[in-house]
Amino acid sequence: MDDFDYVPQFNINMSTAAPKISEYDYPPERREREYKPQIEKRVTIEESLNKTRIAIAIVAALIVVFTMLSSVIFLNKQIVENDKMISKLSGEVSQAKAENVRLNAELGSIISADKIQKYAVTVLGMQQAERYQIHYFEDRDGDKVVVAGGKASSVDT
Repeated sequence: MDDFDYVPQFNINMSTAAPKISEYDYPPERREREYKPQIEKRVTIEESLNKTRIAIAIVAALIVVFTMLSSVIFLNKQIVENDKMISKLSGEVSQAKAENVRLNAELGSIISADKIQKYAVTVLGMQQAERYQIHYFEDRDGDKVVVAGGKASSVDT
């Protein structure tokens, strides 16, 4: 039966000119279903314990994840700070190396063989040895050393 084929029934009251609609009898497929409250299922102690255990496990997992994430963030912060410190110290090392090169060059210019000789002659009153004053000795037997107790030993041993 189509929805358009259905004709509602009217009760006509003779005292009024307009028909009074008393009731629509819709076909069963169009009737509204009555709300039937479902009977609440009683929760057993075991089910509530299971739900509690699940909730505790979820909270514990969230705490572990939060702890891990916070430790990762902390370690990344430490890495960034250490990188900054390394770059700062690398700059200081570069400056120290440049200063060392400069000081060595300055020292090399201050101390030279000519300046040492001039200082020895003028200040200390020394004289440079002539070639005829230099004697070389050759020892074919090797050097000998006398140690405490009168024992002689050679340098070769």
